[in-house]
This record gives sequence, C-alpha cells and structure tokens, in this order.
Amino acid sequence: MEEKPTLLQLRRSYNNSTDTPITSQQLAQAARVPLADEFMMELGRPVSAEIANRVINTFSKLAGHRYTLANISVSLKEPSTEQLSNHPVRPERGTTRR
Repeated sequence: MEEKPTLLQLRRSYNNSTDTPITSQQLAQAARVPLADEFMMELGRPVSAEIANRVINTFSKLAGHRYTLANISVSLKEPSTEQLSNHPVRPERGTTRR
C-alpha cells in the first residue's frame, strides 16, 4: 500500500515543478488560518479537522489539483470536550433525570 504524502511533501513537489511557488505564509493567508497552524500541519503535528480542510481546499485551488483528507497524510486533533458538550447526551432507556 502506498503511503500518503504530507502537505509539506506536496507543496515542495509543486514548488519544484512551477515558476510560481506557494509559500507556507501564502497558503495560510489564503486559507485564513494562523501561520502556526499551517506549519504544524506541514510538520505532521495534530490540527483541527476544520483547519486541515481549509488548508487542503486552498492548496487544491492554488495547485490546480484536488486533494482531500483521504489522499493527504494529516494528523487530526481529537474533538475537544468543549465541542462535544454542545451535543446533549440523552439518558439511556429506563433511567430517570433528576
């Protein structure tokens, strides 16, 4: 099975084959994400799914090739408990609320 490339590998490969390279700063700015998050993603550090999707979608547009979470190696953060608390937990059948 072939290993998926990282964003850094894809960006470097693209930059080596074009006269108009994409910098990390340009990508972060175009994706409207903090540069630190774009760097973390390139280094294989966990980022939120929202950040990952924004960066990947923007890179796809800039590079002219469709990339997704399915074909790029990305480390995703686990959803925070704060995000999970926005979804009420239903009691199990047979239990009562007090």
